[in-house]
Amino acid sequence: MTTSRPYQNQMKYQLTASDYRALRSRLNSTVAEGGDAGRIHTLRFASYRGLLASGQDQELSSTPQFSLSYYNNDPTYLFLERQLESAYDCAMVTEAECRALLSGQTDWLLARHNPVLRDFYGALTEQMLLPHVLLSYHRETYSLNDLELWVALDTDLRTTLQHMDFLDPDLLTRDTAGQEGLRLLQISYSTTIPDHILCALEETAPHRKLLSEAFLPM
Repeated sequence: MTTSRPYQNQMKYQLTASDYRALRSRLNSTVAEGGDAGRIHTLRFASYRGLLASGQDQELSSTPQFSLSYYNNDPTYLFLERQLESAYDCAMVTEAECRALLSGQTDWLLARHNPVLRDFYGALTEQMLLPHVLLSYHRETYSLNDLELWVALDTDLRTTLQHMDFLDPDLLTRDTAGQEGLRLLQISYSTTIPDHILCALEETAPHRKLLSEAFLPM
């Protein structure tokens, strides 16, 4: 399972339990084809300089965002994702390489001769990029026939700052014990959202709450 490649525009919402059940039922029955489903663990990175600047530095706001993800509790292979506005790319990383990264070893990023890994190395050294927050959630994705649009329902979303536990799902479960997992909706689209999708949102998820883009994983 891989994350869905984002389109140029994205809308992100928090859902109530009742809205989630109603919207999921509508998606499964009428408006979309079901896609991948599974557990995702994502480690997001943030610039230490950017955190100190509190989002006021325009130059930092235009730098790529990076995250590491693996799926269904299997960290054998991970995806390093790079996103800058609508531009998206990724590179595969092994568990051993990720463990080296978490322990502070970064030379292998250049040795791979991969442009995404090279840019990530530059961000680590020049922008003081550091592990920031770890997210764990279950994702269901839906695609619309012949449309550049996909919908994701994320449930049981939990967060922790214990990034050294990233590759151990059991430790992640312990770290997030007691959290009330959130239910989230993400819509990624190229130009417009069709009217029947907007109507489905109004009818099934009237209590949805719009979220900032920084809240969710890529």
